[in-house]
Amino acid sequence: MDLRKNQTNLMENESCLVLKEEDIEKPVFLNSMVLSCTSDGCRRQGTENKDNHVICEAIEDIHWFCSYIFPIEGNLMNPVKMTVLEIETLPLDHGVPCTCTFRVEIRFTSSYNRKEILNTVRNHVFCQFIVEQER
Repeated sequence: MDLRKNQTNLMENESCLVLKEEDIEKPVFLNSMVLSCTSDGCRRQGTENKDNHVICEAIEDIHWFCSYIFPIEGNLMNPVKMTVLEIETLPLDHGVPCTCTFRVEIRFTSSYNRKEILNTVRNHVFCQFIVEQER
């Protein structure tokens, strides 16, 4: 069975929008920065058992960095890409973590500026962070 012939028949007979890969505009990342993030479990309201919250807080923030999609402007797909690069916990006595650190690379197009991205991050995560590196 010839799939190309079948697809052509589908496109001719169906009233639907078919986009080819070359028709979809891909983002061109012009800028990047790396954030150094530290979770110490203290930024949540009502945290009583700090030992347990360090890892949980870090996991929530890491999940946010991995899943958040910045609002799309125009027809650009994903104008901001965030990638978690590394994760490390530092133990206290008895192996209980006191901090969890991780690094995040953020690449972005001209649709967003540095300040807008950092404000968005600040409003969504519990960890403390600094900009470690910029390009």
